[in-house]
Amino acid sequence: MPTVAVMVIGSAAQRHAAQQIGTLAVPRFCETVDELVRLVEGGELDAVVADLRDGAGADTLSALGSIRRTAPSLPIVLYFAPTPAALREIPDLIAASRGLQVALRPLEHLRLVLRPLLTPPPVPTAGETLVRHLVPVVPGLFRPFFVVSALKASPRLGLGTAAVCSGMSRRTLERSLRRARLPSVAATIGSCTALHTAWWLDVQGWSPKQVVAEMGFSHISAVTWVLQRYFRCSIKSLRDEGGFQGLLYRFEATLLGTPILPRAR
Repeated sequence: MPTVAVMVIGSAAQRHAAQQIGTLAVPRFCETVDELVRLVEGGELDAVVADLRDGAGADTLSALGSIRRTAPSLPIVLYFAPTPAALREIPDLIAASRGLQVALRPLEHLRLVLRPLLTPPPVPTAGETLVRHLVPVVPGLFRPFFVVSALKASPRLGLGTAAVCSGMSRRTLERSLRRARLPSVAATIGSCTALHTAWWLDVQGWSPKQVVAEMGFSHISAVTWVLQRYFRCSIKSLRDEGGFQGLLYRFEATLLGTPILPRAR
């Protein structure tokens, strides 16, 4: 059975993590980054789950370099409550270590996050790619909202939930985005949902039916709708529009105030 190092603080949090992991893996708990590094150096781990800070207040970033030197391909899941302050740390963590996964506690079930990581080989996700490209180009005030949108956009992500994670009410966030000449809450989440869709279709080569099941769309027609609504393309024309990378480039340009139109037919 796979073994997972889990750095969460307190017996209650550890019991909760153990319940969620269940029979998927054997958890080995610790409460400091030093203990976590020692577990990794001891080998025989299949994944790491860690909060952003340990029981002594040290941040996980300080341990990532050592963990990556010891185990370059070891899957790492950052498992934390999505406060605005915590979300602001994520771009730096992703920049410091490729292949990180993010699980928002308690919005996501740890077992569901870990399951695909324990079957080799994990590949860079759409969310990780979007964070690297989109978050650095928006003002700091909006970075928590764009981190959540980039990582978790899907038909399941509520507009209100994303706004709350940003630390603002939806009304305040909408006003602030409008003043900054950035897309609205719905347009941002919709665009990121379309980008996740394009990633599955183009990068992973999945069928529309697989994308519906993975992302929680109601029907294949909803996949077509989201691509058409936010990027004026279809499942069939996605490759002609440059695929996932082409759509990502267009949305990044929109955030920078230089929108690029779809290719002429």
